[in-house]
Amino acid sequence: MIYKIKESLELRLNLSYITIQGLYWMIVCCTISLGSAYLSNRGYSTVGIGALFAIAYLLASVLQQLISVETDKSTRFNVIDVLAVLGVLLVIDLLFGVGTDEKGFATGFTFLIAAMIATIMQPFLNALNFHIEKYDIHMNYGVARASGSFFFFIMSLIAGNLMKVASEKAATVLGLIVTVLFVANVIWIYFELKNTGKDPKKEYDPFETTTTTSDSFDINSIKNFIEKYRIFFLFLVGVMGFYFGHVLINNFLFQITVNVGGDEADTGGLLALQAIVELPAMIFFTKLKDWFGSKKLLSISAVFYLVKIFATTVATSVGMLYFSMIFQALAFAIFIPASVHFVDEIMSKKDAVKGQAFVTVAMTLSNLLSSIIGGILIRLCGVTFSLWFGTIVTLGGVALSIYGLVKIKQN
Repeated sequence: MIYKIKESLELRLNLSYITIQGLYWMIVCCTISLGSAYLSNRGYSTVGIGALFAIAYLLASVLQQLISVETDKSTRFNVIDVLAVLGVLLVIDLLFGVGTDEKGFATGFTFLIAAMIATIMQPFLNALNFHIEKYDIHMNYGVARASGSFFFFIMSLIAGNLMKVASEKAATVLGLIVTVLFVANVIWIYFELKNTGKDPKKEYDPFETTTTTSDSFDINSIKNFIEKYRIFFLFLVGVMGFYFGHVLINNFLFQITVNVGGDEADTGGLLALQAIVELPAMIFFTKLKDWFGSKKLLSISAVFYLVKIFATTVATSVGMLYFSMIFQALAFAIFIPASVHFVDEIMSKKDAVKGQAFVTVAMTLSNLLSSIIGGILIRLCGVTFSLWFGTIVTLGGVALSIYGLVKIKQN
Protein backbone atom coordinates (compact mmCIF):
# COMPACT_ATOMS: atom_id res chain seq x y z
CA MET A 1 0.00 0.00 0.00
CA ILE A 2 2.81 2.43 0.89
CA TYR A 3 4.49 1.61 -2.45
CA LYS A 4 1.24 2.37 -4.31
CA ILE A 5 0.94 5.74 -2.56
CA LYS A 6 4.54 6.64 -3.40
CA GLU A 7 4.13 5.66 -7.04
CA SER A 8 0.65 7.06 -7.72
CA LEU A 9 0.21 10.84 -7.79
CA GLU A 10 -3.53 10.36 -8.25
CA LEU A 11 -3.78 8.24 -5.11
CA ARG A 12 -1.68 10.69 -3.09
CA LEU A 13 -3.77 13.68 -4.16
CA ASN A 14 -7.04 11.87 -3.48
CA LEU A 15 -5.82 10.88 -0.01
CA SER A 16 -4.65 14.45 0.62
CA TYR A 17 -8.00 15.86 -0.47
CA ILE A 18 -9.88 13.34 1.68
CA THR A 19 -7.71 14.42 4.61
CA ILE A 20 -8.21 18.11 3.93
CA GLN A 21 -12.00 17.67 3.76
CA GLY A 22 -11.90 15.81 7.06
CA LEU A 23 -9.77 18.49 8.70
CA TYR A 24 -12.04 21.23 7.38
CA TRP A 25 -15.17 19.68 8.89
CA MET A 26 -13.30 19.26 12.16
CA ILE A 27 -12.61 23.01 12.00
CA VAL A 28 -16.32 23.64 11.41
CA CYS A 29 -17.16 21.52 14.45
CA CYS A 30 -14.78 23.47 16.71
CA THR A 31 -15.42 26.99 15.40
CA ILE A 32 -19.13 26.93 14.49
CA SER A 33 -21.08 23.87 15.65
CA LEU A 34 -19.86 24.00 19.25
CA GLY A 35 -20.01 27.80 19.22
CA SER A 36 -23.12 28.14 21.36
CA ALA A 37 -21.68 25.82 24.03
CA TYR A 38 -18.35 27.70 23.96
CA LEU A 39 -19.92 31.16 24.19
CA SER A 40 -22.51 30.17 26.78
CA ASN A 41 -19.80 28.85 29.07
CA ARG A 42 -17.98 32.15 28.66
CA GLY A 43 -20.98 34.15 29.83
CA TYR A 44 -22.65 35.18 26.57
CA SER A 45 -26.45 35.39 26.35
CA THR A 46 -28.40 33.76 23.52
CA VAL A 47 -29.02 37.23 22.07
CA GLY A 48 -25.28 37.86 21.89
CA ILE A 49 -24.63 34.40 20.48
CA GLY A 50 -27.29 34.83 17.80
CA ALA A 51 -25.91 38.25 16.85
CA LEU A 52 -22.37 36.88 16.52
CA PHE A 53 -23.56 34.02 14.31
CA ALA A 54 -25.58 36.41 12.14
CA ILE A 55 -22.70 38.86 11.66
CA ALA A 56 -20.30 36.01 10.85
CA TYR A 57 -22.63 34.57 8.20
CA LEU A 58 -23.32 37.99 6.68
CA LEU A 59 -19.66 38.96 6.42
CA ALA A 60 -18.77 35.53 5.05
CA SER A 61 -21.37 35.73 2.27
CA VAL A 62 -20.05 39.13 1.15
CA LEU A 63 -16.37 38.21 1.38
CA GLN A 64 -16.89 34.93 -0.48
CA GLN A 65 -18.12 36.84 -3.50
CA LEU A 66 -15.36 39.48 -3.34
CA ILE A 67 -12.57 36.92 -2.94
CA SER A 68 -13.97 34.70 -5.68
CA VAL A 69 -14.14 37.57 -8.17
CA GLU A 70 -10.53 38.54 -7.44
CA THR A 71 -9.43 34.90 -7.69
CA ASP A 72 -11.13 34.55 -11.05
CA LYS A 73 -9.49 37.72 -12.43
CA SER A 74 -6.03 37.03 -11.07
CA THR A 75 -3.27 35.17 -12.89
CA ARG A 76 -1.02 35.25 -9.81
CA PHE A 77 -3.05 33.27 -7.27
CA ASN A 78 -5.68 30.51 -7.23
CA VAL A 79 -7.87 28.54 -4.80
CA ILE A 80 -4.83 26.89 -3.17
CA ASP A 81 -3.41 30.32 -2.30
CA VAL A 82 -6.80 31.45 -0.97
CA LEU A 83 -7.13 28.37 1.26
CA ALA A 84 -3.57 28.75 2.55
CA VAL A 85 -4.08 32.43 3.44
CA LEU A 86 -7.46 31.77 5.08
CA GLY A 87 -5.92 28.87 7.02
CA VAL A 88 -3.05 31.00 8.30
CA LEU A 89 -5.45 33.79 9.33
CA LEU A 90 -7.55 31.24 11.19
CA VAL A 91 -4.47 29.88 12.99
CA ILE A 92 -3.60 33.42 14.14
CA ASP A 93 -7.18 34.09 15.24
CA LEU A 94 -7.43 30.83 17.22
CA LEU A 95 -4.08 31.54 18.88
CA PHE A 96 -5.57 34.78 20.19
CA GLY A 97 -8.76 32.90 21.06
CA VAL A 98 -6.87 30.47 23.30
CA GLY A 99 -5.55 33.42 25.30
CA THR A 100 -8.92 35.14 25.90
CA ASP A 101 -10.59 35.19 29.32
CA GLU A 102 -14.29 34.74 30.04
CA LYS A 103 -16.88 37.10 28.55
CA GLY A 104 -15.36 40.04 26.75
CA PHE A 105 -14.83 41.69 23.40
CA ALA A 106 -11.82 39.48 22.53
CA THR A 107 -13.78 36.26 23.13
CA GLY A 108 -16.66 37.34 20.91
CA PHE A 109 -14.43 38.86 18.26
CA THR A 110 -12.15 35.83 17.89
CA PHE A 111 -15.19 33.54 17.69
CA LEU A 112 -16.81 35.75 15.04
CA ILE A 113 -13.64 35.80 12.90
CA ALA A 114 -13.18 32.03 13.24
CA ALA A 115 -16.80 31.28 12.28
CA MET A 116 -16.56 33.73 9.37
CA ILE A 117 -13.32 32.26 7.98
CA ALA A 118 -14.58 28.68 8.33
CA THR A 119 -17.74 29.63 6.40
CA ILE A 120 -15.77 31.42 3.68
CA MET A 121 -13.52 28.39 3.19
CA GLN A 122 -16.21 25.92 2.12
CA PRO A 123 -16.82 26.84 -1.55
CA PHE A 124 -13.07 27.23 -2.12
CA LEU A 125 -12.43 23.82 -0.60
CA ASN A 126 -15.02 22.32 -2.94
CA ALA A 127 -13.37 24.20 -5.81
CA LEU A 128 -10.01 22.67 -4.93
CA ASN A 129 -11.35 19.33 -6.17
CA PHE A 130 -11.92 20.80 -9.64
CA HIS A 131 -8.63 22.68 -9.55
CA ILE A 132 -6.75 19.41 -9.03
CA GLU A 133 -8.68 17.83 -11.91
CA LYS A 134 -7.24 20.54 -14.18
CA TYR A 135 -3.97 18.59 -13.84
CA ASP A 136 -5.62 15.49 -15.40
CA ILE A 137 -6.08 13.87 -12.00
CA HIS A 138 -9.27 11.86 -11.44
CA MET A 139 -10.80 12.89 -8.11
CA ASN A 140 -13.49 11.16 -6.04
CA TYR A 141 -15.33 14.08 -4.45
CA GLY A 142 -18.12 11.92 -3.03
CA VAL A 143 -15.77 9.85 -0.89
CA ALA A 144 -13.90 12.97 0.26
CA ARG A 145 -17.11 14.78 1.31
CA ALA A 146 -18.39 11.68 3.10
CA SER A 147 -15.09 11.50 4.98
CA GLY A 148 -15.75 15.07 6.10
CA SER A 149 -18.90 13.95 7.91
CA PHE A 150 -17.02 11.05 9.48
CA PHE A 151 -14.23 13.32 10.76
CA PHE A 152 -16.86 15.74 12.06
CA PHE A 153 -18.39 12.80 13.94
CA ILE A 154 -15.05 12.01 15.60
CA MET A 155 -14.31 15.62 16.53
CA SER A 156 -17.80 16.18 17.95
CA LEU A 157 -17.31 13.35 20.43
CA ILE A 158 -13.77 14.37 21.40
CA ALA A 159 -14.40 18.12 21.69
CA GLY A 160 -17.76 17.78 23.43
CA ASN A 161 -16.36 15.52 26.14
CA LEU A 162 -13.20 17.60 26.63
CA MET A 163 -15.29 20.77 27.00
CA LYS A 164 -17.22 19.03 29.77
CA VAL A 165 -14.30 17.54 31.75
CA ALA A 166 -11.59 20.14 31.05
CA SER A 167 -12.55 23.57 29.69
CA GLU A 168 -14.68 25.23 27.03
CA LYS A 169 -11.35 26.28 25.49
CA ALA A 170 -10.88 22.66 24.39
CA ALA A 171 -12.83 23.49 21.23
CA THR A 172 -10.50 26.41 20.45
CA VAL A 173 -7.33 24.40 21.15
CA LEU A 174 -8.49 21.46 19.03
CA GLY A 175 -9.57 23.86 16.30
CA LEU A 176 -6.09 25.40 16.34
CA ILE A 177 -4.40 21.99 16.02
CA VAL A 178 -6.51 20.80 13.09
CA THR A 179 -6.17 24.18 11.34
CA VAL A 180 -2.36 23.88 11.45
CA LEU A 181 -2.71 20.40 9.93
CA PHE A 182 -5.12 21.83 7.34
CA VAL A 183 -2.60 24.47 6.24
CA ALA A 184 0.15 21.83 6.07
CA ASN A 185 -2.03 19.70 3.77
CA VAL A 186 -2.80 22.66 1.53
CA ILE A 187 0.92 23.34 1.18
CA TRP A 188 1.53 19.64 0.48
CA ILE A 189 -1.02 19.68 -2.36
CA TYR A 190 0.58 22.85 -3.75
CA PHE A 191 3.99 21.16 -4.06
CA GLU A 192 2.49 17.95 -5.42
CA LEU A 193 0.82 19.90 -8.22
CA LYS A 194 3.86 22.08 -8.83
CA ASN A 195 6.05 18.99 -9.26
CA THR A 196 3.83 17.77 -12.11
CA GLY A 197 5.36 20.48 -14.29
CA LYS A 198 1.91 21.33 -15.68
CA ASP A 199 0.54 24.86 -15.68
CA PRO A 200 -3.18 24.98 -16.43
CA LYS A 201 -3.94 28.46 -17.67
CA LYS A 202 -7.59 28.60 -16.66
CA GLU A 203 -8.08 28.34 -12.93
CA TYR A 204 -11.33 27.06 -11.47
CA ASP A 205 -13.20 29.47 -9.24
CA PRO A 206 -16.14 28.43 -7.04
CA PHE A 207 -18.26 31.25 -8.47
CA GLU A 208 -16.65 31.24 -11.90
CA THR A 209 -19.89 30.95 -13.84
CA THR A 210 -21.43 33.88 -12.04
CA THR A 211 -18.56 36.14 -12.99
CA THR A 212 -18.16 35.00 -16.58
CA THR A 213 -21.74 34.60 -17.69
CA SER A 214 -22.93 37.00 -20.36
CA ASP A 215 -26.07 37.75 -18.36
CA SER A 216 -24.98 39.94 -15.47
CA PHE A 217 -26.56 40.31 -12.05
CA ASP A 218 -27.82 43.87 -12.59
CA ILE A 219 -31.19 45.04 -11.28
CA ASN A 220 -33.04 44.62 -14.58
CA SER A 221 -31.77 41.11 -15.20
CA ILE A 222 -32.71 40.08 -11.66
CA LYS A 223 -36.23 41.56 -12.07
CA ASN A 224 -36.65 39.70 -15.37
CA PHE A 225 -35.39 36.52 -13.77
CA ILE A 226 -37.86 36.78 -10.87
CA GLU A 227 -40.71 37.45 -13.29
CA LYS A 228 -39.73 34.45 -15.38
CA TYR A 229 -39.42 32.08 -12.41
CA ARG A 230 -42.10 33.32 -10.01
CA ILE A 231 -43.03 29.84 -8.77
CA PHE A 232 -39.36 29.05 -8.16
CA PHE A 233 -39.16 32.08 -5.88
CA LEU A 234 -42.22 30.85 -4.02
CA PHE A 235 -40.27 27.63 -3.48
CA LEU A 236 -37.31 29.68 -2.18
CA VAL A 237 -39.56 31.41 0.38
CA GLY A 238 -40.48 27.91 1.52
CA VAL A 239 -36.78 27.01 1.72
CA MET A 240 -36.21 30.01 3.99
CA GLY A 241 -39.03 28.74 6.19
CA PHE A 242 -37.91 25.16 6.73
CA TYR A 243 -34.22 26.09 6.84
CA PHE A 244 -35.08 28.50 9.68
CA GLY A 245 -35.83 25.58 11.98
CA HIS A 246 -32.70 23.74 10.90
CA VAL A 247 -30.48 26.72 11.77
CA LEU A 248 -32.33 27.27 15.04
CA ILE A 249 -31.47 23.74 16.16
CA ASN A 250 -27.85 23.87 14.98
CA ASN A 251 -26.97 27.30 16.36
CA PHE A 252 -28.60 26.75 19.74
CA LEU A 253 -28.18 23.01 20.18
CA PHE A 254 -26.33 23.50 23.47
CA GLN A 255 -29.22 25.51 24.95
CA ILE A 256 -31.69 22.90 23.66
CA THR A 257 -29.63 20.12 25.22
CA VAL A 258 -29.32 21.89 28.58
CA ASN A 259 -33.09 22.45 28.53
CA VAL A 260 -33.64 18.68 28.80
CA GLY A 261 -30.86 18.07 31.31
CA GLY A 262 -27.86 17.58 28.99
CA ASP A 263 -24.39 19.12 28.85
CA GLU A 264 -21.43 19.77 26.52
CA ALA A 265 -20.69 16.07 26.09
CA ASP A 266 -24.29 15.41 25.06
CA THR A 267 -24.13 18.33 22.61
CA GLY A 268 -21.04 16.79 21.04
CA GLY A 269 -22.75 13.41 20.85
CA LEU A 270 -25.81 14.91 19.15
CA LEU A 271 -23.63 16.69 16.60
CA ALA A 272 -21.75 13.44 16.02
CA LEU A 273 -24.97 11.52 15.39
CA GLN A 274 -26.15 14.16 12.90
CA ALA A 275 -22.89 13.81 11.00
CA ILE A 276 -22.81 10.02 10.89
CA VAL A 277 -26.43 9.58 9.71
CA GLU A 278 -25.70 11.88 6.74
CA LEU A 279 -23.24 9.40 5.25
CA PRO A 280 -25.64 6.93 3.55
CA ALA A 281 -27.56 9.66 1.70
CA MET A 282 -24.31 11.34 0.60
CA ILE A 283 -22.75 8.11 -0.61
CA PHE A 284 -25.85 6.82 -2.41
CA PHE A 285 -27.35 10.14 -3.54
CA THR A 286 -26.92 9.35 -7.25
CA LYS A 287 -28.98 6.19 -6.86
CA LEU A 288 -31.62 8.03 -4.82
CA LYS A 289 -31.85 10.68 -7.54
CA ASP A 290 -32.26 8.00 -10.22
CA TRP A 291 -35.04 6.33 -8.22
CA PHE A 292 -37.02 9.37 -7.07
CA GLY A 293 -35.83 12.41 -9.02
CA SER A 294 -34.62 15.66 -7.49
CA LYS A 295 -38.10 17.17 -7.12
CA LYS A 296 -39.40 14.32 -4.96
CA LEU A 297 -36.18 14.28 -2.97
CA LEU A 298 -36.60 17.98 -2.19
CA SER A 299 -40.16 17.34 -1.00
CA ILE A 300 -38.97 14.45 1.16
CA SER A 301 -36.17 16.54 2.67
CA ALA A 302 -38.59 19.40 3.44
CA VAL A 303 -40.94 17.03 5.28
CA PHE A 304 -38.10 15.58 7.32
CA TYR A 305 -36.87 19.04 8.29
CA LEU A 306 -40.33 19.43 9.85
CA VAL A 307 -40.23 15.98 11.46
CA LYS A 308 -36.81 16.73 12.93
CA ILE A 309 -37.73 20.05 14.54
CA PHE A 310 -41.06 18.69 15.82
CA ALA A 311 -39.29 15.72 17.41
CA THR A 312 -36.76 18.15 18.92
CA THR A 313 -39.52 20.41 20.24
CA VAL A 314 -41.41 17.64 22.06
CA ALA A 315 -38.24 16.01 23.41
CA THR A 316 -38.12 15.86 27.20
CA SER A 317 -34.83 13.99 27.56
CA VAL A 318 -31.43 13.74 25.92
CA GLY A 319 -32.43 10.31 24.62
CA MET A 320 -35.38 11.84 22.75
CA LEU A 321 -33.05 14.48 21.31
CA TYR A 322 -30.83 11.72 19.97
CA PHE A 323 -33.89 10.22 18.30
CA SER A 324 -34.75 13.56 16.67
CA MET A 325 -31.24 13.90 15.20
CA ILE A 326 -31.70 10.71 13.17
CA PHE A 327 -33.99 12.60 10.80
CA GLN A 328 -30.99 14.63 9.64
CA ALA A 329 -30.34 11.68 7.32
CA LEU A 330 -33.35 12.55 5.16
CA ALA A 331 -33.31 16.34 5.64
CA PHE A 332 -30.06 18.27 5.22
CA ALA A 333 -28.13 15.34 3.71
CA ILE A 334 -30.59 15.16 0.80
CA PHE A 335 -31.52 18.81 0.41
CA ILE A 336 -28.09 20.22 -0.51
CA PRO A 337 -27.27 17.95 -3.50
CA ALA A 338 -30.93 17.70 -4.60
CA SER A 339 -31.28 21.50 -4.79
CA VAL A 340 -28.28 21.73 -7.12
CA HIS A 341 -29.64 19.08 -9.49
CA PHE A 342 -33.16 20.53 -9.34
CA VAL A 343 -32.06 24.01 -10.45
CA ASP A 344 -30.02 22.53 -13.30
CA GLU A 345 -33.05 20.50 -14.43
CA ILE A 346 -35.61 23.32 -14.56
CA MET A 347 -33.43 26.12 -15.95
CA SER A 348 -31.13 26.74 -18.87
CA LYS A 349 -27.41 26.73 -18.11
CA LYS A 350 -27.32 30.54 -18.08
CA ASP A 351 -30.34 30.85 -15.79
CA ALA A 352 -29.12 28.02 -13.54
CA VAL A 353 -26.24 30.24 -12.47
CA LYS A 354 -28.68 32.75 -11.01
CA GLY A 355 -30.87 29.96 -9.69
CA GLN A 356 -28.03 28.47 -7.65
CA ALA A 357 -27.07 31.91 -6.41
CA PHE A 358 -30.61 32.60 -5.18
CA VAL A 359 -30.77 29.25 -3.36
CA THR A 360 -27.62 30.35 -1.51
CA VAL A 361 -29.16 33.77 -0.81
CA ALA A 362 -32.31 32.15 0.60
CA MET A 363 -30.24 29.94 2.93
CA THR A 364 -28.09 32.90 4.00
CA LEU A 365 -31.13 35.05 4.82
CA SER A 366 -32.63 32.15 6.77
CA ASN A 367 -29.34 31.80 8.67
CA LEU A 368 -29.37 35.48 9.59
CA LEU A 369 -33.03 35.58 10.65
CA SER A 370 -32.88 32.37 12.64
CA SER A 371 -29.69 33.42 14.43
CA ILE A 372 -31.11 36.78 15.51
CA ILE A 373 -34.74 35.82 16.16
CA GLY A 374 -33.78 32.53 17.80
CA GLY A 375 -31.36 34.21 20.18
CA ILE A 376 -33.92 36.84 21.19
CA LEU A 377 -36.79 34.36 21.63
CA ILE A 378 -34.73 31.96 23.73
CA ARG A 379 -33.67 34.84 25.98
CA LEU A 380 -37.20 36.27 26.36
CA CYS A 381 -39.46 33.22 26.11
CA GLY A 382 -37.30 30.16 26.68
CA VAL A 383 -36.12 27.22 24.58
CA THR A 384 -39.45 25.37 24.33
CA PHE A 385 -41.40 28.38 23.05
CA SER A 386 -38.63 29.14 20.55
CA LEU A 387 -38.73 25.59 19.21
CA TRP A 388 -42.52 25.72 18.81
CA PHE A 389 -42.11 29.01 16.95
CA GLY A 390 -39.47 27.37 14.74
CA THR A 391 -41.78 24.40 14.15
CA ILE A 392 -44.60 26.68 12.96
CA VAL A 393 -42.22 28.59 10.64
CA THR A 394 -40.87 25.27 9.33
CA LEU A 395 -44.41 23.97 8.72
CA GLY A 396 -45.24 27.07 6.68
CA GLY A 397 -41.98 26.70 4.76
CA VAL A 398 -42.68 23.03 3.98
CA ALA A 399 -46.17 23.84 2.71
CA LEU A 400 -44.91 26.66 0.47
CA SER A 401 -41.96 24.71 -0.88
CA ILE A 402 -44.00 21.62 -1.74
CA TYR A 403 -46.67 23.78 -3.37
CA GLY A 404 -43.97 25.44 -5.42
CA LEU A 405 -42.46 22.10 -6.40
CA VAL A 406 -45.87 20.81 -7.53
CA LYS A 407 -46.57 23.95 -9.59
CA ILE A 408 -43.07 24.47 -10.94
CA LYS A 409 -43.90 22.84 -14.30
CA GLN A 410 -46.32 25.68 -15.01
CA ASN A 411 -43.46 28.15 -14.82
